[in-house]
Amino acid sequence: MLVVNQYRRQINQFICSSTPAAFLLAWSLLAVALAALAALFFFMGAPAMNGRAWDVPVFLDGAWRIANGQTPHRDFYGYLGDLPYYVTWLGMKWSRPCASAITYGNVFLMTALGLSAMAVLQRRTSALYALAMSLFLALLAVTPRPLGDPYDYTDYAMLYNRYGESILGLFGVIIFLPPLPGLGRSWADWAETAVAGALLTVLLFCKLNYFVLGAGFFVLAFLLGRFSPGRALLCLLSAAVVFSFISLLTRISAAAIWQDYHIMAAAQGLRGRLRALAIHGIENVLYLPVLGLLLWEISSQKGERNSSPRVLWRHLALIASLFGGALLLLSTNDQQGEMPLLALAGLYGAEIIRRNTTGTPEDSFLVTARNLGALSLFALLLVPILATDCKTVAFAARDAVKSNWVSTETLRSTQLSDFRFTKNGTRSAEMRDYMETLDEGIQLLRRHSDARMRLAVFSFSDPYHLALGWVPPVGGAAGLSDTAMNDRSHPPLKRMLGDATHILADRDGALLRETYGAEWDALHLEVIEETRHFTLFKVPGRNENQP
Repeated sequence: MLVVNQYRRQINQFICSSTPAAFLLAWSLLAVALAALAALFFFMGAPAMNGRAWDVPVFLDGAWRIANGQTPHRDFYGYLGDLPYYVTWLGMKWSRPCASAITYGNVFLMTALGLSAMAVLQRRTSALYALAMSLFLALLAVTPRPLGDPYDYTDYAMLYNRYGESILGLFGVIIFLPPLPGLGRSWADWAETAVAGALLTVLLFCKLNYFVLGAGFFVLAFLLGRFSPGRALLCLLSAAVVFSFISLLTRISAAAIWQDYHIMAAAQGLRGRLRALAIHGIENVLYLPVLGLLLWEISSQKGERNSSPRVLWRHLALIASLFGGALLLLSTNDQQGEMPLLALAGLYGAEIIRRNTTGTPEDSFLVTARNLGALSLFALLLVPILATDCKTVAFAARDAVKSNWVSTETLRSTQLSDFRFTKNGTRSAEMRDYMETLDEGIQLLRRHSDARMRLAVFSFSDPYHLALGWVPPVGGAAGLSDTAMNDRSHPPLKRMLGDATHILADRDGALLRETYGAEWDALHLEVIEETRHFTLFKVPGRNENQP
């Protein structure tokens, strides 16, 4: 307490300063951090896998299909959003078709998000809070670890969740946290509104649940008075223009997206979602006291204008919606924990507290105590995820520097020569089994390689077309999962088969038989070869020279 009392002026300046000099320092530190991370990831490339490596080819396959002229939702079934495919495709354009393309694409997204967040936050909060939140959102986009997994699960499984959380976080900053008092209305307000509309569209291309939540947040912001009718209209107009522009570039239609999203949504039962929501709500009930303390600190301010019931209910609705939204995302995503959206709640509460304490006597102990309390609450909701992400980056970099990874001769002879696995990872047995599966599939296809073959891969993910440099056929899916297709809802078998002459399927074919039943058996597929994990079929009656 004595230290706080003695250095209260310096503490207040460190936490609350928003002077040009403070932001110049913050911009400099952000630039150095982003440059260092970019250099590290470009040096490291794809991390040595140690988690759910079988998820990674989903994004590689989608990007490889796009690189070969295919359009998502038209030429292949995609139950996920397409942003990860295009970010990975950007990485392929930068380098070559390989596993590291995901890393390179993520670096570009990290840089764009980090710089955009700082530009937006500079008008809304102090330099310290702006720097912390910008780094948080940037690391969310680039860290090779599925949200909720331990720090050493180094892979890109469920990458779309990281994209969605980071983009939704930036979107929430714009629509929920108003610019600092005294800035007045300017062209920047309208520009940020247009950016919010663009981000809402990008969420649609990320994953359906993030777009739905973003749309809900937009409605809430309008009801809470964060948007005037004119600005709300501009946001919607911007979203429509950006969607039209993206559709023109990618040739993806709204109808095609809706069709695939509807198939995926119908495949998931409502009872299972409600059960997951209840379980995650119970597991994360300890966040309620922290959020309640934020609200109590906000409500303890003095002044009739700031403590009116209407204003307090507005704060309550916003923070409760962020917590509820985080739970909804957690219950609709395949992850064990971590709710990055709560960092936005922490930032919002800390900033409102900061603004409401500036009118008290200068440098009083109460001001310093409240500023430290607000910073602590913000840190409590942000630092655990940020620290785990930093630990993951350090773990992956250490493996890269020490060449602490293993691969196989078969993999090294393909375009996936950089698809490697940790040597002493906590999931080394699973990674060894997956390596053997990859080798088995590649060797099987090489034994029956034919320039006229058009191969459909009906497995959880397809690394084989990219690995072997083969052009994928029209049809099929970028990833097969029982949460995205089952006997309750699935794309037509004709669409899945496309123009393929051969099919590589899992040996038991349980998902396909359960999904398509007699329709699958009616194909009367000819078995070319069976191995431990796979069966290679020929589709009868398919001319290998014509689709």
